[in-house]
Amino acid sequence: MFLVKKLLVFVLLLVFAFAFAGEPKKGGTLVIAYWGDPISFNPDAKIDDAGSGIYGCIFSRLVALDTDYNVIPDLAESWEVSEDGLTYTFHLRKGVKWHDGHPLTSADVVWTFKQIMSHKEAPANRHFRDVESVEAPDDYTVVIKLKKPYAPFLGFLAWYGTYIMPKHLYDITENGSPVDWLNNPHNQNPVGTGPFKFVEWVKGDHVTLEKNPDYFLGEPYLDRIVFKIIPDENTALQAFLNGEVDYDGNVSRAQIDTLKRVPGVVVYLKPGPSRYYMGFNVNRRESPFHDKKVRFAVAHALNREEIFKKAIKYGQVAEGFYTPAIPWAYNPNAKIPEYNPELAEKLLDEAGYPRKEDGYRFEVTLVYFQGQEWRDMSTIIKEQLDKVGIKVKLEEYEIAAYIEKVLKAGDFDLTVLDGFQGPDPDNLKIRVGTGGDVNVMGYSSKEVDDLLEKAGSISDKEKRRELYFKIQEILAEDLPIYPIAEVMYTYVHRDYVKGLPYQMAGVVAYNNYAKTWLDK
Repeated sequence: MFLVKKLLVFVLLLVFAFAFAGEPKKGGTLVIAYWGDPISFNPDAKIDDAGSGIYGCIFSRLVALDTDYNVIPDLAESWEVSEDGLTYTFHLRKGVKWHDGHPLTSADVVWTFKQIMSHKEAPANRHFRDVESVEAPDDYTVVIKLKKPYAPFLGFLAWYGTYIMPKHLYDITENGSPVDWLNNPHNQNPVGTGPFKFVEWVKGDHVTLEKNPDYFLGEPYLDRIVFKIIPDENTALQAFLNGEVDYDGNVSRAQIDTLKRVPGVVVYLKPGPSRYYMGFNVNRRESPFHDKKVRFAVAHALNREEIFKKAIKYGQVAEGFYTPAIPWAYNPNAKIPEYNPELAEKLLDEAGYPRKEDGYRFEVTLVYFQGQEWRDMSTIIKEQLDKVGIKVKLEEYEIAAYIEKVLKAGDFDLTVLDGFQGPDPDNLKIRVGTGGDVNVMGYSSKEVDDLLEKAGSISDKEKRRELYFKIQEILAEDLPIYPIAEVMYTYVHRDYVKGLPYQMAGVVAYNNYAKTWLDK
């Protein structure tokens, strides 16, 4: 066994000293303009992007990701991985309490992971498919054994859908039958181990949390956090400018220049492994995009430089089929088709879609979720495709309706979306792997699936790199997606808000406000 990670107190003290540069003040309420309602407060059951920004305040994981995408300790203060990569041993902190006062033990971890393993719809389920066993030799030790090596396993334990849940509140029966975790009343009244306790959720208006004085990393400085649900970015901006919110978590790129000129406002931009892209519904046989030639025609008809400059403005234009923010896995030679409208017209003619009397070849729907940059991107795409004879009908949905229509029903021809590409390229499985959780395109390639499986099972980074390079080359040939731009994460807040997660890398998770305080 060899030690992989220990909590380095000295390093953390240095980070604290640097980050705070002054004595943190206790008290106050942080009001955050937030873009949507959670589906529920079961953090592990379903894909829930709206909930993900709140869960980290209520719940904790074994290990967490900071805003630099490093794995840091959370409920586990240390861990080891065996030389053969098959056994992970985690040592839990002692004295951690659930918000109801019940002690956290390794039994909670085992129960949580077994729930994830038994529910295929759980976002983290695929990362546990090669788990042979999860055991608790004592109250503060968890041992996970894999059937075969899975190089990204630790990183994915720190990511989506792996929050530890309270066994004593979920492992219950009603009339002798187990209560499914989807229907537990605590999905609306959550109990976690995180820095803040749940107070109330008024759908469409706000989620209120209060500090947990028993938090294992120390009592939070804030008394309360209010996530104010404001789906419309312009309304959120006005609330921020009016002083109704302290932190605007729903900023469009178009608003950045305006905000930079406002006194007392901090605008921080940070490159991240997220990207904007357009997905073709390749699984819909009645759709023209079932034909690869038509997908290439669309790609040649689109000018992503123009889309970027007019709709996104910050970040960079995409050049390939994976994020360059994880450079070791990025293949610069797997190129996106270049803008060439003449070639687009030729390919459409060859595919059997000549212009009709009205000048159009066919009509398709482009679905996007609510937000100015999505609206702008979609409008520009519509205008560019119109020039080659493709009529585009735009449909805008708020996030919950978008998930139902696109992710669940597959009722679209084109869609624009974004997504976190990390913490490891193995995450490509959920985007382009057959049956992937967010493979909205319905794309399926046995060769890609086999390469993804092989790349995740070896630890040699150079060998993994070769496999991911090949995957990107296949994506460039099949074109199930059209990459548009690399995302620049935007943080906008009043200058009196200190110690936000992006300022506390190495100390707290990317969505944990335990060290946030108000200098007023």
